[in-house]
Amino acid sequence: MGLIGMQNPDWKYTETVQKKLLVVNINRRERHLDAVDVDAGVPFCLDAEEGLDLGKIKSAKIYKTTIKVYNAALSSELEQQLYEKSISDAQLRHSLQVLKASGSRLQKYVLASFK
Repeated sequence: MGLIGMQNPDWKYTETVQKKLLVVNINRRERHLDAVDVDAGVPFCLDAEEGLDLGKIKSAKIYKTTIKVYNAALSSELEQQLYEKSISDAQLRHSLQVLKASGSRLQKYVLASFK
């Protein structure tokens, strides 16, 4: 799902957490990882901090990670943009409904380190 051209939320740092993650997919060009929290069995989508060497991360491997968590409010403008995109995307429409039901708080996870 491409959200190019959409308003960027005002991300606020909230905390740093430690997680044991199984890396599922790495997009080095976009500096993005898909992973699963080994202890909780919960999928994670993460951005990677600038300067973090993603060439050293391998898929299907478990890492002890440090993750920075950011929160943002869902602005009315961004909500409208997401709604317009969701008209033709049932998965996005469902995600938007869940987001609104949970208090309209966005979360972003950024991989800060791994070993």
